[in-house]
Amino acid sequence: MNSLTLSKIKLNSIKQIETFFLSPASPRPLGILRIGLSLVLLAQAFLIRGSIFDFFSHDGLVQGELADYLSTPGTPKISWLVHAVAGLGISESFCIQATCLVYVLSLGLLAVGLFTRTASILTWTLHWTLMNTGYTTAYGVDLYAHVFLFYLMWIPAGAAFSLDVLWGRRSSEASTPARLGLRVIQLHLCITYLCSGIEKASGIQWWNGELLWRALMLPVYRQWDMSWLAQWPLLSKLGGWSTLLFELGYCVFIWPKATRKLWVAAIVSLHLGIAIFLGLGLFGLIMCVLTFSVFGIAAEPRPKIYRSTALNSDPLFSPECAT
Repeated sequence: MNSLTLSKIKLNSIKQIETFFLSPASPRPLGILRIGLSLVLLAQAFLIRGSIFDFFSHDGLVQGELADYLSTPGTPKISWLVHAVAGLGISESFCIQATCLVYVLSLGLLAVGLFTRTASILTWTLHWTLMNTGYTTAYGVDLYAHVFLFYLMWIPAGAAFSLDVLWGRRSSEASTPARLGLRVIQLHLCITYLCSGIEKASGIQWWNGELLWRALMLPVYRQWDMSWLAQWPLLSKLGGWSTLLFELGYCVFIWPKATRKLWVAAIVSLHLGIAIFLGLGLFGLIMCVLTFSVFGIAAEPRPKIYRSTALNSDPLFSPECAT
């Protein structure tokens, strides 16, 4: 193999990498991600609306000093706002209610795509503040939401299915930032599922069905009477094996067109099963949204129509008359 051949291979490789990361893409998947993520978090806010003081007040379920000790030092909390306005006679309950209200309003703006960039920054900041304040009650939903809200601040998530586009504030054309943002999120999900699959496969509990059995039977997760599985242990094993297959194969089979739809359907079914059988509805929904939006929605630009319908209907402008 001579140097000229090596140079061609190198140039082709660089071009393929450049195309993979930088070729213009439709913002539609990012728009669906924005809407889906916002709706899940709005549903979460609705579900905890009557317990905000239990989660976020100094004298809530986890007392202030203990909560501060368990949380990450230096991260924003509602207590910062409480201390800042204490001299004005503003109460902690007012600060909590105001923070939650602004958070919900910012989620609403993000969902409809109005002032999307500003709304995404505000939503991420307030979500981070609320998550740190109620750190001991945060779980998978909050962690994934925090990460992907961060991405929404940088990607053109408001360039599709948004009021910003409808009112002419943003263009919905395919763009390089849309492709780059989409690829970063896709690769993030691939790494996430690969690491999760490797961790699960390193122990025996997913291979022998024990973990699935325990999860279905634990009172904290139990939604249905699944004790009959004791008579059919192979079903628990098959459930564990299929989970390992879907997660370990995610980063491989989610890319080819021939297997992409199958893997998207498998992952969505997996997380819907978690929502139905373990009662982790919000977690199941947010994971469905992530995979469906960035892998299940076509990102290839739609062909442009250069002639209007009126011109195309005129015989003078028909292809047969073109010279």
